[in-house]
Amino acid sequence: MLFDPATVRTLLQRGIDNGWWTLEHLDHPSDGYCRLQAELSRHCIPELRQMSLKPYRNLLREQQIVERVEAAPSPRDFSPITETPAEFDF
Repeated sequence: MLFDPATVRTLLQRGIDNGWWTLEHLDHPSDGYCRLQAELSRHCIPELRQMSLKPYRNLLREQQIVERVEAAPSPRDFSPITETPAEFDF
């Protein structure tokens, strides 16, 4: 990976905090991204016309998946063993 997503999120948030852009500005792709899509769609090489870019996404709008911690053991942790252990003869 070229950039660490956490570092990019920090940089984007710093730009919002300093008033350089708003969160709504980041919801739309840049002009360069749109121009590149347009160029690819009408390129003289047919194989490049079918090429697709990575979908645009606003990294600050993505919800972080937080792992939920259980406060107590689950009843399924104490389910009885249904299989009998195999006998070993060494």
